Amino acid sequence: MNEMEINCSSAEKVQNSFKGIAERLFNDFKLQINSSFYRLLDIEFYYFADGVYEDVYAHKHVAQLQKGKWYFHGSGIDITFGNGKNYGGILIRGIAKISGEASKSNYFVEKEVHGPLNVKTEICSNLHGAFETGSNTFQLIDISLDRMGALMKMPTHIIETKRIGLNSDKDSDEKFYDAKLRYVIFPRLKLKDKTQIARDMQMQFPALTTAEINEELGSKFL
Repeated sequence: MNEMEINCSSAEKVQNSFKGIAERLFNDFKLQINSSFYRLLDIEFYYFADGVYEDVYAHKHVAQLQKGKWYFHGSGIDITFGNGKNYGGILIRGIAKISGEASKSNYFVEKEVHGPLNVKTEICSNLHGAFETGSNTFQLIDISLDRMGALMKMPTHIIETKRIGLNSDKDSDEKFYDAKLRYVIFPRLKLKDKTQIARDMQMQFPALTTAEINEELGSKFL
């Protein structure tokens, strides 16, 4: 995926690269785990480029030096986007199982899975048993050239918000603690920290009224 490339000419360009990757992952890729299909709902970016973008929360695991790999770790599963020198990981915080039997008004979502460890459990539970024969399919499928039947409704907004569960003591000036490096779609679903999401929507989309934001989130948060 060429769109996983990061422009490291400045910290601002790095973060703008995240936006482009998030848009592609949300709109153009669905996750296949054997016979089950999911879409990404909630992701967090972690990146470390020496002297340019030194996110103190990045694991800097050797696996994150590669691009487009699955990195299983104690906190969940990452999609890696390193370049051999810089470390990159996209933590999957939320996914939705999609089905033609689910309501179109609910984005064809049959089941929501929130929390990175719950996501990891859901993925692993769809893999073949330890003694079953046959290979597993576990991949992101590009549906951008053929959307017919993909059940991938385009989100109205892609929202940038704060990452969850970080220790502020690790970041003395809170630069990365407060950074909007979590990206979410379909906020009416059961996303965590909706009050923060509502505030960030208010900042990012000033044309939206308070009533419109609350309606999109499914309840009163502002």
